[in-house]
Amino acid sequence: MHISTRHTAETVICDVNGDLTYANRQPFKAAIDQARQSGCRHLIVNLEHVRFIDSSGLGMLALAASSFKALQRRVSLLKPQQYVREILALANLAAMIPIYDSEEEALRDVPAPARA
Repeated sequence: MHISTRHTAETVICDVNGDLTYANRQPFKAAIDQARQSGCRHLIVNLEHVRFIDSSGLGMLALAASSFKALQRRVSLLKPQQYVREILALANLAAMIPIYDSEEEALRDVPAPARA
């Protein structure tokens, strides 16, 4: 698995290339932790080049969404391939994490800043 990150003013985009599985959990967890520590309000996980996701991968996405939500931030998914999209639907993850088909659409949906 290879993960590269891109930054905008309020968003971090993690481009994931490879399978999102238990065997690849460490680099994914490190990328998520780094994004959270950067203070970004919106993390977009680009799944365009992910061919397979297992239950551990689903769990990592759910944990990321929960931890960002606790900070009044958001996690979104971008362009999952059909097989991955079906797994996400079966796990009902779309109820927790919005899924976008275009990066522009995902970038427009940045959460409002937290109120003090």
